[in-house]
Amino acid sequence: MKNTSQQLIEDRIKDLRENTDFVSTLLESLVGYAIIAADFDGNIIAFNEGAREIYGYAPEEIIGRQSIEIFFPRDFVEVGKLQQIIDGLIEKGRFSYEGEKVRKNGEIFPAQILLTLTNDKNGKVVGFIEIVEDLTLRRQAEKAQAEARASAARIEQLERELRMLEQFAVPPEAAITAHAFGLKSLSQAVPDTFNNLVERYVSLMDLALEQRAYKVEHNISEGLRSLSEEIGFVNGGPRDVVDIHGTALRIQTKDGTSQKSQAYAEEGRLMVLELMGYLASYYRNYASGFARTHAPATTATNVRKGTREGGKHG
Repeated sequence: MKNTSQQLIEDRIKDLRENTDFVSTLLESLVGYAIIAADFDGNIIAFNEGAREIYGYAPEEIIGRQSIEIFFPRDFVEVGKLQQIIDGLIEKGRFSYEGEKVRKNGEIFPAQILLTLTNDKNGKVVGFIEIVEDLTLRRQAEKAQAEARASAARIEQLERELRMLEQFAVPPEAAITAHAFGLKSLSQAVPDTFNNLVERYVSLMDLALEQRAYKVEHNISEGLRSLSEEIGFVNGGPRDVVDIHGTALRIQTKDGTSQKSQAYAEEGRLMVLELMGYLASYYRNYASGFARTHAPATTATNVRKGTREGGKHG
């Protein structure tokens, strides 16, 4: 036997259906939009096919059994925001906003929401209709577009930085002169060594990507420092660093997905700059050590020598 409260709700639903134009307003055949009718106590009077698809409830689970509050995040209701919307609706007759709604499985999704008042056949305001558009796919598309733009910008930035690095390389005129003296790039002069350096760099790229994906720690910097010393030992320069990086990047992105290729490009961008820095430090240290080894007699020695000579002539 039904309790009094349940009977009152069912009587109200029956009365509203008989005396309002809910059915025509709800456009039962319209899918893609959730259309729900409710009275001002929050009791759900009608629930269209689009609402079933978007929210995941069958009409018999909802009509006359649930409050419209179940479609809103709990904290949204608890802090009184839903009541503020209802108050604004009553005042203006129409209220729209973009916010969050809740599916049957608890998933929160972005939505465009429109609420309008509805009247009975005598013109009396008896409730409201909510029309909801699920924005999930639109947001995903927007995010994908934003990521694609960001990826293009990062790749463009990488290319600019690589062009800047290439400015450190041997210019064409000097390259001809170097070739005349037998000074070639590592890939030309010692191809086996060059390939070994590329393999080392590829391994470091894999470690960097693993570190990024799985939040593990690898000492990438120490590997790059060691690699820079090997490049310096065989008289490699900035041009060779660019060659090693470019070759490794082509190997890593040859058959990969666009997302994986982007990840390699991003990690490689940081690695090539760091490697170039270590190589510069290697040559600074080398030059400093060379200068100390081949320095002339100290100033103090020269002064003493000069003093003795001066005394002799004096």
